[in-house]
Amino acid sequence: MIDRKLILPKKDKKGNSRLSYSQIKCFKENKREYIKRYILKEGFYVNKYMSFGTKVGKAIETNCYKNFSEIEKESLLKVKRLDEFEKFTTLDFGGFIMYGYIDSCSLDMNNIIDYKTGSLGKHEKYLKSDYTQLHYYALSLRQKYGITPTSAQVNYIIREGNPYKGIILRVSKEKPILIDIDISEKTLNRVYWDTIEIAKEIESFYLKYIETNNSID
Repeated sequence: MIDRKLILPKKDKKGNSRLSYSQIKCFKENKREYIKRYILKEGFYVNKYMSFGTKVGKAIETNCYKNFSEIEKESLLKVKRLDEFEKFTTLDFGGFIMYGYIDSCSLDMNNIIDYKTGSLGKHEKYLKSDYTQLHYYALSLRQKYGITPTSAQVNYIIREGNPYKGIILRVSKEKPILIDIDISEKTLNRVYWDTIEIAKEIESFYLKYIETNNSID
């Protein structure tokens, strides 16, 4: 845990610096986009693939498939569901707080799921070490409830189509892929301390930006 408050672009209602998996991911992948989205607050462009993912997630949560064909419905009914959806979580690092929503979790919080949509063959990216979303959720449940989940999975729902080529997006008839995520003690510890370091890097980047631009807005 950090012994000082970090100065980060995003704040919660109490004025605490806040981070999220998506914010960290954006910072690592595209600094220009990070500036636009989180420092200049120009808003987040939701593309058609993201909108489709939200549509799929909502159908799974509500068990309502009126916006999908029968074939798509058959595939979505194969998606693993737990007891609770969109469970809000926080992970307090002392100097900043991580915020997030668990897509689905069991009532005893021993099992957590993150739903993802994507094209066939693209699911392996969730096995890489930089995919840490479920690790944050596991750490947050441990911190708040004293429970460390025993199982963390990505449910990868395969999609077809390309809206930018005039091909409508739809859920594939392929069976969703279950990806087990390593949330061992060793991995959780690595993610925890790596997150502190990336948070410090974000702070340094942010302070340098506002100093260069002579503004904190």
